[in-house]
Amino acid sequence: MKKFLIEYIKVIGYVVTGLVFSIAIFVLLVNFYHYKDVNEVYYRGDNAVSAYEKNKGNLEEIKANSNSFDANKFKNNPNSFRLMSIKSNLDMCISKFEETDANKYFAKKNITIKDDYELLSKYQADIVNDCIVMDIYSISLPGTSYDSIKPFVDQNSRMLVNDLDFVKRSIQNNSSYQFSTNYDKTNIFDLTRDSYTKIVSSYDSSVNLVLEVSRWFKSYVNGGV
Repeated sequence: MKKFLIEYIKVIGYVVTGLVFSIAIFVLLVNFYHYKDVNEVYYRGDNAVSAYEKNKGNLEEIKANSNSFDANKFKNNPNSFRLMSIKSNLDMCISKFEETDANKYFAKKNITIKDDYELLSKYQADIVNDCIVMDIYSISLPGTSYDSIKPFVDQNSRMLVNDLDFVKRSIQNNSSYQFSTNYDKTNIFDLTRDSYTKIVSSYDSSVNLVLEVSRWFKSYVNGGV
């Protein structure tokens, strides 16, 4: 009886080992095909210009508009402190646009969905959160001409935040593990291309929003109300 039980336990052990081995092989295959899917490449072309390079002229204008402020001319102005703060906000934005790690992803010619996600994370943290939300959305100068553009600034700031959340959810919702099919490959390629395009569009909108604020700033410090 004891011998029979030992043999029975061995058989059970072999069955369990076989099942574990089969599951491990299945998971390995699924991960392998998923790895191939998420590395589908969106090729931008050798002549494609990065979002940063495309907007460099606008960024230079923002810098020039910020530098148009002369603190000596506003020593006795009740808004002099706030104007210095706004100049600092614009300068901080410029440094974020110039120094963000997102630029190295914008410069890539071959884009994968993993690149999109990392680009989105860098861009969202450095530009949208640190520049748009912290430095631009926070600007307030009641009783001046800034009151006329603040609703525009606030609305577009919120739009930038919401649009990025939508792109992030789209990428995360398409990260399921499954066997590869031609449909899956096409879906990943389209998602990679579309996500990248939306991030670039959002970047352009961020630059343009800061540019509008900087143009108001230059006008105001040069005699605006």
